[in-house]
Amino acid sequence: MLELVNYNQIRVRYAETDKMGVVYNANYFVYFETGRNELMRKYKIPLVEFEKNENVFFPLIDAYAKYLIPAQYDDLLTVETKFIYDGSLVYKFEAKVIRDGILLCEGYTRHCFISQKTMKPTKPPKGFTDVINLLANKNTTL
Repeated sequence: MLELVNYNQIRVRYAETDKMGVVYNANYFVYFETGRNELMRKYKIPLVEFEKNENVFFPLIDAYAKYLIPAQYDDLLTVETKFIYDGSLVYKFEAKVIRDGILLCEGYTRHCFISQKTMKPTKPPKGFTDVINLLANKNTTL
């Protein structure tokens, strides 16, 4: 099993809040996505290239969030994202949104591989498994 972690920061914008100045609940999924994108960028996992060259998509199959404490306008948030992959057709991103060391929200998204032609589940593309295997080997030698 491969686990990769990344941290990035987000400043809460006014447009992301409700009338009370509290982050609207759906925006946490945007924060989760930002964390996913930054993690993939950090570890050089080029999903867009796999889509172009290997004719696959990576749809979301489910998502979950548990809201503990509200974030507010102008808060500086840290998004901790963990990529978890066990070699199956599904991979997972766990996310935590933290302010000043306090957990505000946690959740996950799960994704799969589908063929662009059939729009049905398919095995991971070779380019993806090559990158994952390289990262797994690096992690075991650290």
